[in-house]
Amino acid sequence: MDIIETMIAMRRKMSLMPLAFCMMVMLTAGMFMFSTGTRPANAALEIIAKVNGKAITNYEVDQRTAFLRMVTNLEDTEANRAQIRQDAAQMLIDEALKLEAGISVDPTLVGRSRETARRLVDENFALNGKSGTERLRDEGIDARNVQAKFITDIVWAEFIRFKFQSKFSDLEQVTDIVLDRIKANAKQPQVKLSEIVLLPEPNRPLDRTLVLANEIIKAVNRGADFNAIARQYSAAGTSGNGGALGWIMLDQLPPEIQDLVKQTEIGTISAPLQRDGLVILIQNEGRRQDGVADPSQDIVTLARAVYPLGKDANNADKLEAAAKLERDTATAKSCDDIVVLNNSYNAGVKSLIENVTIGSFNRPLQSLINNLKVAVPSKPLAFNDSLSVFMLCNRQSPTISLPSRDDIYRAEFDKVFGSLSERYLLRLRRAAVIETDS
Repeated sequence: MDIIETMIAMRRKMSLMPLAFCMMVMLTAGMFMFSTGTRPANAALEIIAKVNGKAITNYEVDQRTAFLRMVTNLEDTEANRAQIRQDAAQMLIDEALKLEAGISVDPTLVGRSRETARRLVDENFALNGKSGTERLRDEGIDARNVQAKFITDIVWAEFIRFKFQSKFSDLEQVTDIVLDRIKANAKQPQVKLSEIVLLPEPNRPLDRTLVLANEIIKAVNRGADFNAIARQYSAAGTSGNGGALGWIMLDQLPPEIQDLVKQTEIGTISAPLQRDGLVILIQNEGRRQDGVADPSQDIVTLARAVYPLGKDANNADKLEAAAKLERDTATAKSCDDIVVLNNSYNAGVKSLIENVTIGSFNRPLQSLINNLKVAVPSKPLAFNDSLSVFMLCNRQSPTISLPSRDDIYRAEFDKVFGSLSERYLLRLRRAAVIETDS
């Protein structure tokens, strides 16, 4: 029995003790707590759950609830407050199970994770020049409670890797296969996504998990951080990375996810999708219609000859001007020839358009440029007060920006980890002795 539980038990027995003896017990307990640095228990402290004999207090639940309300920004309703508190309690129960499992493999894991957890808190929640610890303190949140969550995440990751070493052994080979596939399909449509995968919990069945998903959507639409919510709520392996999936090929997603992404505008969140007993939210952050080799990102230099038209030019005048342009450009063999021709027309328009991405032009010009060959003049193109002929001087495709091998490895690791973590946590729950006050 830990110190907090001992104090609560003593407090409940006080009314049965003589007054002098009560004072002696309280004095002794106070000296013990002072010597160990433990936070003094106040009159409202209660145990709300026990996990294999380990106590979870209402103070811990209150602190985690306040933290979740801060990062999720869910609407402040009675129903949401109650749900967040239940979620906070369940998270603490699960963390107790995870820590117990990790310590059983390596008792030093917790101690070795403390400094990293402290740094992660300061980095993830820093704002306006204040460290994460300072910001949490300003919100009335004990940073140690949040650090405990990060410690658990680190310990649990180490435990899962140790427990299922064989499941991770072929990740290097899988990474090579995925990288080769990306290179071979560099021009296929890609999307940039983040995800939140909500797993129904003992105190939050599927119907209430759907309600939570819709509350998250409303919160993000009001300005909440999707990735911050993913870190706390998502059951996917990507939760530690804020749910970020990065750029992925659209056709590699399951068909129902593909449909969901196509229906979701860039910069918005999808409607909740139920799949395999889970509730999935997708944030669409970008699209490359032609993959990492998108021709709209090619850089071109163009020469143009602009033949001015009078304000009163009619169709016959335009046809005559177009015929002249075709005759004049028929012998043009280089961009220098087009520059000379443009200068002779005195249109007052710059001859060269240099180092511009194709995507920066309007759609008709993009189509024209994509069909041009170097040093071959285009057909005359009509504008409001002129006709123009374009010539492609050079075209350079940007270096294909493939994801790094480390990024791919991490993505594949997250897939395996998420699946194993979910299944093993369910096993721990079934085997545990969990007592709650509800």
